[in-house]
Amino acid sequence: MRIKSADELSSASMTDAEQLIAISKHLAAAIGGRDVAAVRGFLSAGFAQRSAGGPAIGADAFLDGIMKIPGDILFVKVDQLTVDVTGDHAVVTGMQQAQLKIDGAVVIDRRAFVDWFVREASGWKLRLAVDLPYG
Repeated sequence: MRIKSADELSSASMTDAEQLIAISKHLAAAIGGRDVAAVRGFLSAGFAQRSAGGPAIGADAFLDGIMKIPGDILFVKVDQLTVDVTGDHAVVTGMQQAQLKIDGAVVIDRRAFVDWFVREASGWKLRLAVDLPYG
C-alpha cells in the first residue's frame, strides 16, 4: 500500500468517518513500515501517546519508539474501527494487530486503541493516542 498523507486523505468526496478510517489504516501502515516522516504528518501539534496506566509521551518519543520496535515488523493493521465525530473533534476506536519477527520467532501483538483526532486547516490530525491491553 502506498501510504497517503493526511492531506491527501482529506477529500470533499469522503465523509469525515471515511476520512478518519482511511487515515487510521494509512497511519498503521506507516508505523509498520517505520516511516516516521509519514507518521509525523498525521500528528497534530501537542500530540501525546499513552499506554494504559503509563505516562504521556510526546511526538518525538513516540516516533523514536517506532524506530526501536525490536525485530522485523511484518505488518501493522487496524480493524473493528468505529468513529464518532462531533464538530472538529473525532474519536476512533478499534483493534490494532502487529506481527513481528524477533530472533526467528513470529510474535503477534494485539491491542485495543482509542485515538482522538482534531480537524485542522489541512485536515484531520491525531492529537491523542491511547493503547489498551487486550485479553
